[in-house]
Amino acid sequence: MQTGYRIARLRPQGTIRVRMRLPRPDPELLRDRRRHAAFLGIAAAVVVLDQIAKAVVRELLEVGEREWLSEFFAFSHVLNDGGAFGFFSGGNAWLTVASLVAMGVVVLFHLFPPMDHRLVRWGLGLIMGGAVGNLLDRLYQGSVTDFIDFIHFPAFNVADAAINVGVAALVIALIFGDLRRRPAEGR
Repeated sequence: MQTGYRIARLRPQGTIRVRMRLPRPDPELLRDRRRHAAFLGIAAAVVVLDQIAKAVVRELLEVGEREWLSEFFAFSHVLNDGGAFGFFSGGNAWLTVASLVAMGVVVLFHLFPPMDHRLVRWGLGLIMGGAVGNLLDRLYQGSVTDFIDFIHFPAFNVADAAINVGVAALVIALIFGDLRRRPAEGR
């Protein structure tokens, strides 16, 4: 029976030297691990930043309070029981289910990407982190804390911003990644 260990020889001092043969890592497996690590790392960073920012806002500002930083930008403590930017107000239960479905779709796209592009993985990580960040608020508070407030624009949070940047990254990757693969016409 092959164990992967090989006893070299008995040394004069009575000790045994054992050599272990480690299998060579599969390059494809290592690349997959890096892909998963990038996806999970970006998602985790978004969740952590989002939850820390929301905790700070909940600690420093009362609900409805606004701290102006300039004439067009403020930090506000807004409770949002709707979707991003206040859409679908009052639909917390429906949005919780939609978030879970969206997270499942993101995982499927990560495992079976439409194209192998770094920007796709980053975008999916941002979307996943944003969805998890807002889902945590919905589950534990019944609403999402929004705090980034530009004048004449609904308040939003780090998770909302990550979702939007992630979607933009996917669109850019799909548009420009497709252009890179197409052969130049007329050549």
